[in-house]
Amino acid sequence: MDAVLPRFVGQLVAQSRDANHIPDITVLAATGWLSPLASRVLPLLDTGTYRSEKSFLMHGYAYLPLQTPDDFTVYLRVSETRAMKPWRVHAPAAVLTMAGATTLEMYRDSEDAQGGRPQYARTFDAGEFFAAHPSTLCATRGTASTVQILVTTEPEAEREGPLSGEAYASFARRARRYLERASLAPAGGPC
Repeated sequence: MDAVLPRFVGQLVAQSRDANHIPDITVLAATGWLSPLASRVLPLLDTGTYRSEKSFLMHGYAYLPLQTPDDFTVYLRVSETRAMKPWRVHAPAAVLTMAGATTLEMYRDSEDAQGGRPQYARTFDAGEFFAAHPSTLCATRGTASTVQILVTTEPEAEREGPLSGEAYASFARRARRYLERASLAPAGGPC
């Protein structure tokens, strides 16, 4: 079976903290992935309530696990709140914004986070992505329409709480609606 994720995702997750190690990702690979990825993810997304047992809330998102043939742990993240929520990254991760927008702030340490002094801040729209290293202290905020793919080397251990079957089905239906739009969007077009 072919991989679901774009090839550059493996490069993002494998990059080291060394400032000289920057993945060589072509412009074509970095810009043409949204519609094909949405089309590949849609069949993996089951909106039935029975799929809820491994889903959970954390960092302002509902995490819906996706079973892919890729060698990573893959979650579909659907915005649960518009509040800025802290996220301490525990394993190498890549986040691909499929719909909506994600505001990201990265902090050097807890004092900077408490004082609201990010070292890096940016908003990522549909079709954009970022990577984060273990122990990075982040904060993210999504819009009501934010749907992301989170790719990591290890399953998320911290969980605020499991999703009920009804909550899972609701988040999955909302994600499906936005993924269907993204699958039809022309390359480089908004979703």
